[in-house]
Amino acid sequence: MVSWQGITEFGGRIKLTRREGKENSSMYAILGILTLGPQTGYDIKKQMERSTSYFWNENYGQIYPQLSKLLAKNDVTMQVETQEGKPDRKVYTLTEQGTQTLTAWLSKPMEHTFSEKNVLLLRLFFGHNVPLEINIRHIDEFKNTMQEKLQVFITLEESLRNCHSQDNNLKYWLLTTNYGKIQVKALIQWCEESIEELKS
Repeated sequence: MVSWQGITEFGGRIKLTRREGKENSSMYAILGILTLGPQTGYDIKKQMERSTSYFWNENYGQIYPQLSKLLAKNDVTMQVETQEGKPDRKVYTLTEQGTQTLTAWLSKPMEHTFSEKNVLLLRLFFGHNVPLEINIRHIDEFKNTMQEKLQVFITLEESLRNCHSQDNNLKYWLLTTNYGKIQVKALIQWCEESIEELKS
């Protein structure tokens, strides 16, 4: 039997605090979005879908409670805008204190985490219990998904360069996009090598 002691110890050294990290970081994600300008909770959600959703997203059930907390802490202000025939808009604006809160969080050391659950790898680990073709199919389907994602990243990068060439945020947005591109390319390579290995 293979000994997993080294891997287990390695996993123990890297603290798997994914859920805790997300909960604690939600308000900073919202503060970051508000650096782009005053927005409603709806606007924040849509802004995340257009920009950070491939590595970080929040739902309305997370956004609105966090906005209430940020408002109570004076990290944001809120102004009600009346609309004829529509519900009032609650527009949130980042305060100087909120900027300092975000800057302090961005500057402090962080724990590097990773997702410890991967259904594809779990299936492949026990793959000897099903025909070879099934395992190859799982990997090939995953490869197709990654190729689609790669095209999304390529399109996103082109759009950023064309539409935001003068934006001071561009280099940082491209860093996150490039992370996704490189990660997806590596996974595509893993798929190709794994299929070849299984077929040999």
